[in-house]
Amino acid sequence: MVSAKLLRSLYEGGLDHHLVLHRTADRVFLGSLRFEKGKMVIRDNGYLENIKPATLNPCFDNGTIGMICKSDQYEWESLTFYGIEKTSIKTDLSKTRNAALVAAENQYGDKLINFTGSIYRGFQLLLENHFLPVILLQAILSKRGEIGLVVADLRTIPMDIKKISTLNDEVTRTIEKYTLLDVNDELKISDTDFEEMFGKYRLPP
Repeated sequence: MVSAKLLRSLYEGGLDHHLVLHRTADRVFLGSLRFEKGKMVIRDNGYLENIKPATLNPCFDNGTIGMICKSDQYEWESLTFYGIEKTSIKTDLSKTRNAALVAAENQYGDKLINFTGSIYRGFQLLLENHFLPVILLQAILSKRGEIGLVVADLRTIPMDIKKISTLNDEVTRTIEKYTLLDVNDELKISDTDFEEMFGKYRLPP
């Protein structure tokens, strides 16, 4: 069971920006976490409305690919994402499915399996390696003793390719929204300074 204190802490760190997957005995919920009338609820987006809870077993039982938590140990202000080797879960990396976790990395050499970074960089790394990250309401500990929530791969469940594509696009939009920065806003360069620095690189008309 996930405590309300943990959810509130993660919510304050931006948990509501990301897809959360939850199930009851007779229903599946996939959407964003919201506070409504003093209670935290999942606003279901309807993508999995025809999927039975038991269909999610692979995702809940064997789909873990990392975790997210709120940490004060790093320079980023967003939630932190840890690869599976940085969590308390014991994983048999010799299994065929886990070979993809071991091999996954980005162009900068960041490896998914032992990744530590912001949730946005972590989820970007997952997307680049064809994982579809979703947050489960299941508590998990990092090896540093931090408590957070499980991140699982939604692609482990049987799902229509159009739904997968739609959900992938939704996660991608969220990541891009919070990772793409306008150079002028970030560096606060005046038009005159920008012209002096980069004017010579302008293409001819």
